[in-house]
Amino acid sequence: MLCIKRIVAFTLFMVLLCVLVGCHQEERIKASKAETQQTEQIKIRPFTVEERQSEGYKSLKEVVTSDEIETVVEIFENAEWKEHIEVDMALPPEYRFTLGSINYAIWVTPNRDRLEIIAEGQAKYIKLPVKESEDLFNIITGKEL
Repeated sequence: MLCIKRIVAFTLFMVLLCVLVGCHQEERIKASKAETQQTEQIKIRPFTVEERQSEGYKSLKEVVTSDEIETVVEIFENAEWKEHIEVDMALPPEYRFTLGSINYAIWVTPNRDRLEIIAEGQAKYIKLPVKESEDLFNIITGKEL
């Protein structure tokens, strides 16, 4: 009889332990998702685009309309970034700007049909598809790619 009580007590203890561990894991996952969403969300505010010149960077355009800013944010949020990657480009970026708290460095590919972008300080890189490259380039420079 004593043996059966020990087995029942041990089983209840193990079930309770599993429930507690499972609940704790679920909370950690929820917290992790909340942190990721907070850090990746870009604030919609006007920003200034700088263009590389021989003597340094010069302000090229201020993006102020909410439609343009929202389009840029959409492009960046929907992009399939390569993460945890360090990219070493041969030249400094042709364009750069800060959106939210993230500095973006932009290069035009040699074929002049796509943009390569680095989110500085975040080890993120992307070569945008042609359509998104054209849209982003038009917004940040006012010119066709």
